[in-house]
Amino acid sequence: MLELLEQLFRQVRAYMHSEHFKGNEVYFQSSEHTTMKFDREAEDIIIKGLSESGTVFEVMTEESAICTTGSTPTYRIVIDPVDGSTNVSRGIMTAVVALAILPLDVPINAEQVQWALVGDLYSGTVYQAQRGGGAYRNGRRCSVSATRTLEDSIIGMNFDKRDIPTIGRLLMQQPGIGAVRRSGSSAMDIVYVASGAYDAYVDIGDILTAESFLASLSIVLEAGGIVSDQNGKTLRDITNLSEGFSLVVAGAEELHTALLERTRNGYGEYKHRIVT
Repeated sequence: MLELLEQLFRQVRAYMHSEHFKGNEVYFQSSEHTTMKFDREAEDIIIKGLSESGTVFEVMTEESAICTTGSTPTYRIVIDPVDGSTNVSRGIMTAVVALAILPLDVPINAEQVQWALVGDLYSGTVYQAQRGGGAYRNGRRCSVSATRTLEDSIIGMNFDKRDIPTIGRLLMQQPGIGAVRRSGSSAMDIVYVASGAYDAYVDIGDILTAESFLASLSIVLEAGGIVSDQNGKTLRDITNLSEGFSLVVAGAEELHTALLERTRNGYGEYKHRIVT
């Protein structure tokens, strides 16, 4: 199955570097969402490859309704054909394909993912994992960072329309975070934790949807990382790709705890203000 996922990634990457690729053409636009033409074409490439694979899948993807590639699906695949679309449309060279396969009869969560791949469309770097088999970066086993303290850490953080009060607390309280990074692709930022490039990743505000994190989180778990919501609880099961989630992801337990001390306290107040 990992061979199939890598084949699909390579096909999308080849398209993105071909003369057929147009980075600024819009396929669909509404007040809530913009789908670029390359998003839709990348999705079509993946679904075509799945249909030709000989295995029947139920397909959950960011750009289309749930479909199947045959009459009796055995597996479910969750697809983000291009995570980092805004980067691509602006000429920022960070974007990935994110693919996660689960048995059809299990809850949809990172612990249940059987095979996962996150592939960088520009560098060609591939992160992948099979449940119980560890995490790999370009074929070499990788693991999370052992950094324990905020002041020594490099942390990925999503600022886009997120919970600004909590982000402010994360950044301003002492001890301060050593360094903060943001690539423009949540799937990439999360999987950086799996290889130890980032020590942690934080996304607070119940905005991030599952196609952007499911594959990456499963790879982080296989690399030995810790995953929770902003209150330290296990993420709820995924039922659709429109419901938003918050994440606190870290390599070391001590660092995860230190982050939760700042994300727990004010998040309920933030949600209360939004609701009322």
